[in-house]
Amino acid sequence: MKKKGFTLVELLAVIVILTIVITIGFTSVIRVRENSLREIVDTKIEQIEQAAILYGQENSEELTNTDCPEITTTVNRNGQDVTTTFTPEFCVIKTAGDLINSGFFDSGYLTEDGLDLINDVTDKSMREDTVIIYRRNNRIYSIIDDIKSNEE
Repeated sequence: MKKKGFTLVELLAVIVILTIVITIGFTSVIRVRENSLREIVDTKIEQIEQAAILYGQENSEELTNTDCPEITTTVNRNGQDVTTTFTPEFCVIKTAGDLINSGFFDSGYLTEDGLDLINDVTDKSMREDTVIIYRRNNRIYSIIDDIKSNEE
């Protein structure tokens, strides 16, 4: 007489295999989510820099600080990364909160009340993140200086 069904060993083997497959899939989903959140934060940083440029263009008379920090930029030219370090002659340092309060920030990235910008990786406010606005070759530039919202 033959019994129908699975043995305990066969059932345990299937459970182990399913556990391994689920673990691999779950870690992949977590990694994709973390990368997506980092990309969102990078986009928000770019938005802060763009808002700072707009602020600098409309308030160029504020670019009077002569004690500017050294700035390092990297540009890809013909497949080669070219790094330049310089100290701007005039600059002003603002926070993301200053730019939000002044109306220079795209409201699509702000919280529903329009008063805050959240770092999606740490869930902290980005209002205290600072950006340097400076003039170089008669153009206004900006670069993020201190991302306090990344601190644990």
